Amino acid sequence: MTSSASEQNHEETEQEVSDINDVFEDIFLTEERIIGEHFHQGLADGRLEESVQEAADYGFKKGSEIGREIGFYTGIVTAIASLPEAAANEKAQSVLQELLVALEKYPHENDPATDLLHNLQQIRNKYRRLCALLKVPFKYTQTNDLSF
Repeated sequence: MTSSASEQNHEETEQEVSDINDVFEDIFLTEERIIGEHFHQGLADGRLEESVQEAADYGFKKGSEIGREIGFYTGIVTAIASLPEAAANEKAQSVLQELLVALEKYPHENDPATDLLHNLQQIRNKYRRLCALLKVPFKYTQTNDLSF
């Protein structure tokens, strides 16, 4: 084999390696490219009027569900507070007071600085604890169907 044939063979091998590296790089970057494209498409779609209305409707629906749940807890806890069994149990009385304060402090409007779902989860946990301490079988069951 001559030196020019060897050099030509070496150049072909380097070109094949370069081509295969380009293919692997394209495959590797495809996910990032697709994510970027769809992010910008989603951003544009989110600014459309129907998307804004859809988001408002969804927010209203979720807000209503949360309000219904908070109202349930408030009604039951207020009723439990008037029971003599609650006053006799010191642990239950302590949890009851914590729960009443948490329900009272729960925001009535959306505040971006407040983690509404975290606060709701704390209320749920305190409510479960109160029911366990008093052996009260009241359980919130979420209903997704509203009919008029």
